[in-house]
Amino acid sequence: MRIFLIAAGLVIVVLALLGLGLSAAEFGIVMLGGALVVAIIMFFITRRRYQRMSDTEKDDRTPPGLP
Repeated sequence: MRIFLIAAGLVIVVLALLGLGLSAAEFGIVMLGGALVVAIIMFFITRRRYQRMSDTEKDDRTPPGLP
């Protein structure tokens, strides 16, 4: 459910930016800034999740293999 809320929020933000009449360069800069913010938030979310895991859960994790 959370992913749908994030996707809907992004669509609304993009439509709002298009409605402001920004140039292509300004729109790109705003989108890069937004991507940076999302990357930082996702970094902290995954870091917190990893820190909450017990040592046995960390040891039992197997990395995905190549097909």
